Parts: sequence; C-alpha cells; structure tokens
Amino acid sequence: MNLERFYRENYHIVFGYLLSLCGNPALAEDLTSETFLKAITKIGSYDGRVKPSTWLCAIGKNLYLNERKRFSRHVPLDSVAIAEDDTMEERINEKDTAKRIEQLSRKLEEPKNQVFAMRLNGLSFREIGEALGRTENWARVTFFRAKNEILAELEGE
Repeated sequence: MNLERFYRENYHIVFGYLLSLCGNPALAEDLTSETFLKAITKIGSYDGRVKPSTWLCAIGKNLYLNERKRFSRHVPLDSVAIAEDDTMEERINEKDTAKRIEQLSRKLEEPKNQVFAMRLNGLSFREIGEALGRTENWARVTFFRAKNEILAELEGE
C-alpha cells in the first residue's frame, strides 16, 4: 500500500468529518493526524468490507469521543461572519441566530446532526455520503430533513 497516496485520497474526507464533529480546525487537524497514525498501526485489522475513508472516519470518531471525554467539553462551531457595515443590533441578532441554529443542530438525531454540521463546514453531499458510508442522494435528503427540522423549530419560537 502506498501510504502517501492513501493519505492524499482520504485526508480531505477525514478532516472534514472531524471538523464537523468538533468545529475546531486545529483540533480537527490534530485528530486527523492521530487518525492516520492509528490507522497505519492497525492496518492489519482493515478487512476491506468498507471504504478506507469510512474506516478512517470511524477511527477518527472514536478518537474524538475519547478526546471529548477527557476534557468534558465540546468546542462550538464558529459563529456566522459579520460584515463591517452591519449595525450592532444586526450583529447581535446574527450571533444569537447562529448560536440557536447550532444548539438546535446538536439536538437533531444522528445522523442528521452529523450531516448538517458536515455540510455547514463545506463538505459536498458526495463527500458526506462517502464519509458516512452512504450515497450522495442520502446525504442530500438527510440534510434537507435536518434543515427543515431546524427551520420548523425556529419558526415555532
């Protein structure tokens, strides 16, 4: 197995997935590195039944959960960007809305919460589907349903 090629082909998916879980680019980068190190040491346990990216994301998720348990905290997603010409009231409303959307997205059932976070972090539906071992269409439908649940909750408030 060519390790450099293995890394290049799977890095973006693993990093994007971990970024969607933790919301912190630096932590996601560290976890991605740890994921590949662990995968190299455990390559004998990879049986080929799933895509390498799916196997790597499972390793990464376990590392993330261990990290989260160790520090008992979860780093939130970055809030929305604010344009310079916004008024203070608009800025506060945008931050409040972003925080509320983040809170609601975390309450979604899995895998809706994962798909929603991954999409907000810039992953394509194809990449989301691959990372979660599903199809691109499944990722698209799951995101649509998650978005509608959040919008319904916001409208009900």
